[in-house]
Amino acid sequence: MRVLLFVLTFVSTTWAGAVQPVAGVIIRTGQDILLQSDDTACASYRIETKSADAQSALQKLAPGDTITATGLIDKSVCTASIESIDYVGLKRMLGNWFSKDGLITVRDFTNLQFFPTGNTEISKNYDIVKPIEYKYSLTPSDGKEWVLFLSDNQSTTFATIQFSKDIAIMKIFDSDSGEVKKTMILNRRGTSN
Repeated sequence: MRVLLFVLTFVSTTWAGAVQPVAGVIIRTGQDILLQSDDTACASYRIETKSADAQSALQKLAPGDTITATGLIDKSVCTASIESIDYVGLKRMLGNWFSKDGLITVRDFTNLQFFPTGNTEISKNYDIVKPIEYKYSLTPSDGKEWVLFLSDNQSTTFATIQFSKDIAIMKIFDSDSGEVKKTMILNRRGTSN
């Protein structure tokens, strides 16, 4: 019985030490991609990816973006071995985004506000109503798109977002049918499409 208990304890300790949550801010130095850390052992960790999906997602990230990933930290050589990137915070998403449907204000990596407007044509003067508050999370996707989950007090909505210079295209999907319910063209400069 003691041997079985020892083996189970050893195996579970090994598995627990093998994979853990890894989080931090992306830094790029030449060809290296680093994960800034508030850890006292290493100020930053050189990122090594263990899957093609993690590598692809990592290549889409810019300095200042954040990740929450699954992997292993090796403090002895300041390396983070990433198996998968679960969530990201995109610095380029922060700020105000304008569309014919209203104004989206993204202040941080988890909260955004949507100020809908009843106007079909938006000028510089918005008829702004009370905002809809959303919690959001972003996950990597294939190609240039990111998967976006928006949650308010009543439901969670699935969308994708793709960035191109000062424009972003957000596709909002119907949760029942999976069809695109709405496409919003978001513009940084305040002109709507």
